[in-house]
Amino acid sequence: MNIKTIVAATALGIASLFTPTQAQSTVDPCTVYMCMAGLSGYGASGGAGCTPAVTYWHTALTVYNPYFNASATAARRQTYMMSCPGAQTGQNAAVFQTIMRTWGRVP
Repeated sequence: MNIKTIVAATALGIASLFTPTQAQSTVDPCTVYMCMAGLSGYGASGGAGCTPAVTYWHTALTVYNPYFNASATAARRQTYMMSCPGAQTGQNAAVFQTIMRTWGRVP
């Protein structure tokens, strides 16, 4: 490789660090709550309509550093789920706890 190629490759690499990437689409936390509640035995499973929410739960909200980190995953999922207004009020609090107990630490 000549020096021009090395400089060009380095410049492109540095530029890519500052170029915004397209963020993974997020799913509404209340939708995730409802779908995970269905999977946990509270109501209907939601069927195919819940596929994006369940996939989001099991992919985007999972922490690897570099291996699966169960406690960090549970913390991320809990914080995300708590952003749904009402997820922890009244009877929803018991459902919330069941979701976290059953699915919070699962990769």
